[in-house]
Amino acid sequence: MLSYFRKNDILYAKTMGKSVRDGSTVRKKDQKHIGRVIDKENNVFYSRERGIFTYDPITDEYGKADEIYSTELKKDRRRKEKLLVDFGDAFFLHQVIKDMQYDTVLDAIGYGNPDTLKAMVMYYIISDAANCHAQTWFDGSFAKILYPNANLKSQRISDFLSSIGEEQRQRDYFKAHISWVKEMISDDPAIIVDSTGLPNDIDTYLKNFSNHNGKISRECRMSVALQRDSGYPLLYRVHPGNIVDSTTLQRTIILLSLYDIYADMALLDAGYCTAPIIDELYDNEIDFMTRLPDSTNMYKELVEKCLPGLKRKENLVEYNGRFMYIDRAEIHVGDKKRKGYGYLGMDVDRSTDEIHKASRKTGDKKKSAEEMHKIITNAGLFGLLSSLPYESKDAVPTYYIRQMVEQYFDIGKGISRMTPLRGHSEETIFGHLLLCQAASTINLYIQQKMKQFPDDREELLMSLRNQKCTVHETKIVTAEPQSKANEFYKAFGIQCPASFTRNDGKITPINGIGFK
Repeated sequence: MLSYFRKNDILYAKTMGKSVRDGSTVRKKDQKHIGRVIDKENNVFYSRERGIFTYDPITDEYGKADEIYSTELKKDRRRKEKLLVDFGDAFFLHQVIKDMQYDTVLDAIGYGNPDTLKAMVMYYIISDAANCHAQTWFDGSFAKILYPNANLKSQRISDFLSSIGEEQRQRDYFKAHISWVKEMISDDPAIIVDSTGLPNDIDTYLKNFSNHNGKISRECRMSVALQRDSGYPLLYRVHPGNIVDSTTLQRTIILLSLYDIYADMALLDAGYCTAPIIDELYDNEIDFMTRLPDSTNMYKELVEKCLPGLKRKENLVEYNGRFMYIDRAEIHVGDKKRKGYGYLGMDVDRSTDEIHKASRKTGDKKKSAEEMHKIITNAGLFGLLSSLPYESKDAVPTYYIRQMVEQYFDIGKGISRMTPLRGHSEETIFGHLLLCQAASTINLYIQQKMKQFPDDREELLMSLRNQKCTVHETKIVTAEPQSKANEFYKAFGIQCPASFTRNDGKITPINGIGFK
């Protein structure tokens, strides 16, 4: 049984304990203070140590409270509502998410407090600060008006990330997100696959030593599949740092098929170029293009066939201001020795740099004539491999579409807070990465819309943040947007209202005086 008492007009609970006589006095033994009562009927409580939780007085067991309780149900009377808050950036992002219909994807996650989820996605886009500062940002932003039930206190954010990192919620998100990409962006099944390291000191099985391109670090790795035509992310997978890229491709393609993406073309980095992988792609009729490692027999066959006649006028092409020689040859690929197409290239600028570096003295030692001949012969060389017979001049542009994945990693790690990882469990890491993909998708959408402007996304959000609004009991009045902010609103087809009415926690935009 529980007993209840009030302190400062707040209801608290404690266990009854046992009455024990000590001489002439009677005292309670084994009595426990449970915490503040949130829902008396359902035994939901709050304490600083546990956050919001359930307690069964019969079994003396603590449990996890439903997510609907993840907000403050009683306002802190010591905290006064700010009357002047940042408006433009939060309002703009809220409208963009609605206009691109990505709010349906966020709703599909099924988190019990959607206000917390949407506010956190917005925080991941707007701020690069740690999650412990989310509440401070929230208190001074229009986001607090848009998502009044959100709870961004640091002790609750960990619970939130762990919850959306659960396996079923990840699946629900990927299903909704991929459906959104196919419906709103493109339904092309061609993909780009690559991986990136996520260094961390989190004590989980995901952290392990990685040797990637000669760089050794303790990390987990994230594999990402992007849509080739649009550059939008489809899904990510997280695995220990010691897992090599070539072993992850099969499962990534299988997972995509479970979400109705049946890849018919894959652009891959050299880490995926192994004989078993090539055979698998041919067996499943998936075309591909990949960089060819110079340690393989396929590369040596390509060099033998193309290098003698590579530096010919007809092989010289220009790509992005760089000149290179490119030649094509049929080569035997995979363990099954199928016919493939190799493209041997020599980047003129890179060749010159490599020769120049090699020819300089290293201390008192010079390289021998034999060493220099080998360096000069191979300087600037690179190999590409494809199942398709592209024209030599088209091979490099086709492969370098793969740069979209590097741009996506830049967006994820640069402006969508993918790193550093600050979670303390696998579920928290997965929840964090879900938010990162959602934020990166929205950032990518904004960047593509911004191509017509000389300004970048940072300038956009900073300009819009300068537009404030004043909060009144029944109305919110927005400040006049400056010229640059007006340009951004116009570019995205957003109308900035003069005011909002406030009624029962809901706000309604008013595009005029609004007396009638």
